[in-house]
Amino acid sequence: MRRIFHLAIQEIWKKKFFSLLMFLVCIIAMHTVLTSITNATSATYQQKEFENNLGYDMSEVLHLDYQYTEENPAFANVLTQYLHYIAGLPGVHAVGQFDATGMYFSELKASEAYTDINAEIVEGGKYEGHADIAQLLSVDESLLSFINCGITEYTETASGHLPILASEVFREILPLGTVLTDERTGEKYELVGYIPKGSKWVEEDDLIRFPMVSIDGWFIAPFSVDSETDIMTQLSCLHNTYVLLSDNADIAYLKQAISDYSIQHGFEATAYTLAEEYEAYRMETHIFTVRQIALAVFISLMSVSSIIAVFTTNTLLKRRQYGILIANGFTQKDIVVCIATEISVIVMTSTLIAWGMKFLEFIRSTDLFRDILLTAHIHYTLPICCLIAAALILIATLLPAIKVFRYQPCELIGGNTNGNY
Repeated sequence: MRRIFHLAIQEIWKKKFFSLLMFLVCIIAMHTVLTSITNATSATYQQKEFENNLGYDMSEVLHLDYQYTEENPAFANVLTQYLHYIAGLPGVHAVGQFDATGMYFSELKASEAYTDINAEIVEGGKYEGHADIAQLLSVDESLLSFINCGITEYTETASGHLPILASEVFREILPLGTVLTDERTGEKYELVGYIPKGSKWVEEDDLIRFPMVSIDGWFIAPFSVDSETDIMTQLSCLHNTYVLLSDNADIAYLKQAISDYSIQHGFEATAYTLAEEYEAYRMETHIFTVRQIALAVFISLMSVSSIIAVFTTNTLLKRRQYGILIANGFTQKDIVVCIATEISVIVMTSTLIAWGMKFLEFIRSTDLFRDILLTAHIHYTLPICCLIAAALILIATLLPAIKVFRYQPCELIGGNTNGNY
């Protein structure tokens, strides 16, 4: 076997230009196939991740969609009363909001240990260059269990300060009981626990269409009392307001009541179940995924056809050489194995190079979907492309093998193949 492998490498090296062309053809083809497969599988992976991290049945969660609102201080009270009204409707378990923002805590701004750690966390993000900022996720307690992040309630503080949880990455420098002061409002928070490493939360702009966000390096706390009357806080939470329903809730009635109340009070809001929004998204991605898969299949077939044609032609051109090898003790089976080895070296090497090129492309990317694409590329695309490459090698070897076995050794040695030279 070692002799055959050595012969295959010699054949590749002897025809450098031909081999290089084949490498380039395979790399370009596999790179395009990899892109299509990664795009298709990333959408599936994103959906699976969202489903696995959601703490409620999607049919039992209403998402409020505001079509028209006011932007004056008085409207903050209108919104607060609106949420209280919804919370009192039959079949409603709870109403909750969340908001992701940046906050400056006086104690953290003065901590060199904190800024050193946080500088790495915010690098490449929207707070890059602001190592003294704290990324805060303000979440109503009723909404903590909305996402499976290991936190379901806030611990009350003996001091009366608002409770706050810090990411595990800060455990060594922020012990329990640490008091943090909001530099803008003077509100004080007391550290009562830690957010487990690897925890994620939904993207505030669109929890379904955008990938989940890692909250390593974040803080989680409830809204302050003053936030109910703060119009900026209320407006920033509009898109992230959710109604958690009980099992026997009349969804049609609740949708109507939620819509009617808003119109009666000078604004417009509609409620949709997450199941409805998710199904709409699945329909959108289904079309995209089908197109990507169809493109990958088409390119794969074109690649297989071209490689089969090239290697079959190469076999015919080298028949005299194969005849000489047979005369020197090689069998027809050895010749076929040698052809398969040549094809395997070229196809598998080009596949791994193309995969590595896409991997580096994703590593360097600042795309919002970078982590999703990278995960899909590692866990889904690589095994799928290895299977495609294996099938390509098998099919590309088949026709040359048929040609070799069809000829008699004397015909190969003489270069005569049924009268064709």
